Amino acid sequence: MNQIKEFIVSRKIVLAVVAAAILSIAACYGIYSIQQSIAAERARVAEQQRLEQERILKDEQNAKRARIIESMKKLIETGHAETALAVADKNRDLMNDELKAMIHLATEKDLLNRVERTSKWNYSELAKYYAELAALEPENSRYRKELKGYDRKLRKKLERKLYAQAQALPVDDIKANMEIYEELMQLNPDEQLYKSKYERYKGKYDEFMKELEKFGPRPQLSDDGNSYAEVEKYLKGNSMFPETLQMESATDCYYTDAGWLVGCTYSEKNELGNRFSEFLWFTITNSTVLKVEPGGTYTVN
Repeated sequence: MNQIKEFIVSRKIVLAVVAAAILSIAACYGIYSIQQSIAAERARVAEQQRLEQERILKDEQNAKRARIIESMKKLIETGHAETALAVADKNRDLMNDELKAMIHLATEKDLLNRVERTSKWNYSELAKYYAELAALEPENSRYRKELKGYDRKLRKKLERKLYAQAQALPVDDIKANMEIYEELMQLNPDEQLYKSKYERYKGKYDEFMKELEKFGPRPQLSDDGNSYAEVEKYLKGNSMFPETLQMESATDCYYTDAGWLVGCTYSEKNELGNRFSEFLWFTITNSTVLKVEPGGTYTVN
């Protein structure tokens, strides 16, 4: 009998423990569910606040953009398209299709205003403005036509200028004549005079360059611009103290009937240990200095 009572009591204890555990689990779950609900509510409220802030910001931007566009319209209408473009440039952060369209209009009006303020004889400026207008409005045939007209006038003006320069050139300046008649030939390919002049000077120039081949390769200025390798080699070979030689400056390379002509300033020490500086002319043929002349022998114009 006592054993039965003990069993019943032990069962009651076990059941009580289980029940307590179940209640504890339920309580924890309930707390967890409440916490989850609170977190979800907070997230929902935060998202609503974010969306509201975005809406407010968007409304403010739209209102500001509307004011800017209206201001640009008035500026364009009153002939101040350039100022309208400056206003738009300060508000790039508000850019949308409507503002882009307004910038397009202001740019076109500004270029047209510039055209009106430009002298009708200033072909280069007018050609530049109409080139920008044609690029801005490719379908506008008027802009293309104006551009073509001013480009033609500009080419004729340049042609007259170059021809005047060609007339003033000495006949014996073969290279300059060849180059300027080549430009004229490109400007006006139909003018036979330019072509015949170019071909004549080109023939003389080719003959001249062939004649120069007998002098060997043209001497090249050093990277620092102070010397020619042929000259430095010659000076070191003819100096008592070659280790003291310093090249100080050099002219461009010219040519004479005797060969390539260059001028160099150099310094070195003498037998007394004093440094002296001197400028001389050197005639070079086939990479060898053949003649040395005093600095006053030639004058460079």
